[in-house]
Amino acid sequence: MPTPPTTRPEWTIPIDPALQAELEKHVLVTSWDELLGVVDTIYNWGRRSALWPLGFGLACCGIEMICTASSRFDIARFGAEVFRGSPRQADVMIVSGTVTKTMMPMIARLYDQMPEPKYVISMGACASGGGPFKEGYNVVSGIDKFLPVDVYVPGCPPTPQALLNGLIALQRKIDGERLDIPALGRKGNTPWYDPEVDRDIPVPVFGPDLIDVRTLELTAERAAAGLLDAREAALPRPALIPAPRPEAPGPAPDAAAEPSPAPAAEQRAMSKIELIRARSRGEAVPGASAPTSAGKPAARPSKKLKVAPARPSLVWLGDEGLAELASRLDAELGSGTATIVRAALLVPAEKLLDVAFFLRDRNPIRYDYLASLQSVHYEDCIEVNYHLDSTARPGSLIELRVRTAEAEGAGEVPSVISVWPGADFQEREVFDMMGVRFAGHPNLTRILMWEGFAYHPLRKDYLEPYYEAPAKVFPSRIDDGQGQHRRAEELNPFGSNVKIPRSFSGWDRLDPAADVKGAGRMPEGTGVDVQELDTDQFVLSIGPQHPSTHGVFRMNLRVDGETVVGLKPVMGYMHRNHEKIGERNTFLMNFPFTDRLDYFTSMLNNFGYALAVEQLMGDDAKVPERAEYIRVIMAELNRIASHMWSIGFLLNDLGAFFTPALYAIEERELILDLFEWAAGSRMMCNYFRFGGVAFDLPPGWLDRCRAIVSDRLDRKIDELDRLLSENEIFKDRSRGVGLLSREQAIAYSAAGPVLRASNVPYDIRRAAPYSIYDRFDFEVVTGTGCDVYDRYYVRLLEMRESVRILKQALRDLPEGPILPGKKSYQIKVPAGEAYSRVENAKGELGFYVVADGGPTAYRYHVRSPSFINLTALETMCLGHTVADVVGILGSLDIVLGEVDR
Repeated sequence: MPTPPTTRPEWTIPIDPALQAELEKHVLVTSWDELLGVVDTIYNWGRRSALWPLGFGLACCGIEMICTASSRFDIARFGAEVFRGSPRQADVMIVSGTVTKTMMPMIARLYDQMPEPKYVISMGACASGGGPFKEGYNVVSGIDKFLPVDVYVPGCPPTPQALLNGLIALQRKIDGERLDIPALGRKGNTPWYDPEVDRDIPVPVFGPDLIDVRTLELTAERAAAGLLDAREAALPRPALIPAPRPEAPGPAPDAAAEPSPAPAAEQRAMSKIELIRARSRGEAVPGASAPTSAGKPAARPSKKLKVAPARPSLVWLGDEGLAELASRLDAELGSGTATIVRAALLVPAEKLLDVAFFLRDRNPIRYDYLASLQSVHYEDCIEVNYHLDSTARPGSLIELRVRTAEAEGAGEVPSVISVWPGADFQEREVFDMMGVRFAGHPNLTRILMWEGFAYHPLRKDYLEPYYEAPAKVFPSRIDDGQGQHRRAEELNPFGSNVKIPRSFSGWDRLDPAADVKGAGRMPEGTGVDVQELDTDQFVLSIGPQHPSTHGVFRMNLRVDGETVVGLKPVMGYMHRNHEKIGERNTFLMNFPFTDRLDYFTSMLNNFGYALAVEQLMGDDAKVPERAEYIRVIMAELNRIASHMWSIGFLLNDLGAFFTPALYAIEERELILDLFEWAAGSRMMCNYFRFGGVAFDLPPGWLDRCRAIVSDRLDRKIDELDRLLSENEIFKDRSRGVGLLSREQAIAYSAAGPVLRASNVPYDIRRAAPYSIYDRFDFEVVTGTGCDVYDRYYVRLLEMRESVRILKQALRDLPEGPILPGKKSYQIKVPAGEAYSRVENAKGELGFYVVADGGPTAYRYHVRSPSFINLTALETMCLGHTVADVVGILGSLDIVLGEVDR
């Protein structure tokens, strides 16, 4: 007799007996209430085991985030290896690096586009609270000012292991979440599931500063009340010094003939730190001349200000050559054309173009290469200065000075783009930061800040929102005593890193939907002939958050079909105020900040800055032999690590996603192990010191280094060469793409592998030798193809030359001290100015330092090769396709921390 069908309350249809038996055995083993009770566990397990991070790195921390994908760390163990390029496909935003005001609206828009549920990991000190850049005028003091943060990962930067630990913490948090289950009458604790929670993050707006629309009315009230003006009126301001003057005829002037720094504001008692600084310089201090109650003798008279030798760089034209050049200019262009001021030529603004054309075209030494362009705010003027060299006779560097009105917005000098097109972005930077206009510049717009920003922040009279004092150590850290220091947010009337002019009245015109940073940078058509079907031209924006733009960088393209007919780079999304902070720091404090410029080349950055200050200090900072060799070893290891990464990620850009990069990261990790062993940190090494290095090499370090150099690096370079150099697809994507002729490369001030791939044998290690590079046998590698492929291959061959240098340096490394004297935490730098040049992995890295005899730099400027190399990007991309643009940008090997500074 057949078994009758069975029905259960949970089902409304009859069930076959065999199926019924299977259901009873495997599924229908609990009640609905109990089954719903385990939904959280199952659901949370699924989400915690398949996190999809948004592929989004801001700065140094972003590199450590990427490193977690390597086999050493293996983020795949945490189910989070599926990095997504689109926020609509991601559920975890890892904010890794400095959050700038310029980038914050973009971050808020990305967060709003992510689907629920979504989480935020704040990775590193900068993302969590501003980190070392907190005082900067363009930095948000923590991403949690705008986004809800689920997990904080400490460190600067955190190691990859720290991020993995942060992922574990996020997984635990997900495990503790509960859903709403109305059938059980249960209320969950997930805000993303609660319809009463407003999950949209208001997009802040660009005005005279970054303005949080949630506090718009309060901000307007405080600005109108002039609360910030009142606070600033009581603060000590940076002292201005006069511009250097021509040397008087006759005997060489002594130190007393040099202008001393302007005195600090009078009518104010000196703080403890100011007293300490004054005594360290041998200056008289208030009350020091009177005998004390103990009968101590009066203080000695203040010492004369020590002045550094006048020379624009360690390798240059020389005093006799400069005097001859000045005479030649006067003879050619009229008396008074060139006056020698501190080993540089002071030229009237109205004669600048005539002088520039003469130097480039008619002078016996053709100054065809604009190495660097920067400005200084003096008491009586703003000076724009130009460092020039010759690619035909390298090492003949000279400096030009041009002076203009000091008042804000009143200064103007002629643009030299018609002579040296490489001045384009550098002139825009001076306009942005100092307010000097360049007559004849074709696109004189802000480049690091946004249009509408109210200030020119590198002027000495600009006090940033979190300003405390002209120089560190800030008095609040000493005078207030332990436990009494107040946070910068408490000192600022707006409660955040905001500064708005009292006169601003355009509150009703602020629009969160406006694209102020990108506006005005739309490329025009450039006459490229498109031999295809007629199509409409349109503008395509790539970035600033895009895997193909190497971080927070943007390209506005005008395309005709797939062909690029115009391109404008948009930068400044990672502008961290490096130079303004550098003028507050003591000289020694700047070393760890240089680490964070090109965060792939910490050691090389240290090298360039050390040379600039050592040039001023002279014999007081003479580097011992052992330290010189150690410096070169670290620099060349760093060059190899950087080039490895560059090649791996160039292949990413060309479509071979991540496999070549993983191969390259492996060797870089071994080099970072050496750095960590010697310096204590794998990325931010802070290893160099004025006159040497911070620590000697630990026992066993040399053996390990020799093993890596001799046994691994050559084989790894051979492996990359074998896998890539003759690959048909790679050659097809790179040969003849992104052409930059020899003449164009020189004109655009290109540097490093970009310049040498255009067949210009210009390497600072040979053109203007520094340290002990003249002792080593190595070749300056050049290419003749002037394209993406040659930029790759020059880097590959340069790694071979670096290995060659390393073998010689490790063989000849002597014993001895690593510093010229005992380790010092405060140094005396003579008054003067210096420009140092080193061959960084990206090209000529220059540091321009003006010292006034105090404990901090009066002016501190970084000549960024990544920034200047971008000047030629449009020229290289015209006529190519959008897909080619990504590879061309990759071949420049930019790092945004160095581009934006």
